[in-house]
Amino acid sequence: GVYYIQKHEASIHPASQNQPKSTVPSTAANPVKASRTHQELHKELLLAYKKGLVVCSRPELQLVLERRRREQAVKEEGEQGRSPLEKVLLKRQQINQEKQQEKAKDDPQLLEILKVRQNLRKIHSTLYKTPTS
Repeated sequence: GVYYIQKHEASIHPASQNQPKSTVPSTAANPVKASRTHQELHKELLLAYKKGLVVCSRPELQLVLERRRREQAVKEEGEQGRSPLEKVLLKRQQINQEKQQEKAKDDPQLLEILKVRQNLRKIHSTLYKTPTS
């Protein structure tokens, strides 16, 4: 550290030995980097990095929380982006589906027809879905 730098400078510049120590430039030792535990941790991290054990820079919990926040933001954005007409149509569609389910409980053959119709709607909506972005 500091002793080596001062000794090295003294051997290069013999006239600097006569100067007061306050004018001699020296680097302040960082107590954290000088600690033994820090050096051991640094060595361990370097070895783990060389072996390829350090895959992700962020903890798994932080990644999960970030993903949940993004999903929540997308969900809220989707709900806010609906026009009043779309909201009314969605409510009507839900009411109609509830009525159809009540009717389906009465007639098992009608239940099969409704299942096929819902599957066709899903297929149709995925095929002819307009991209929003």
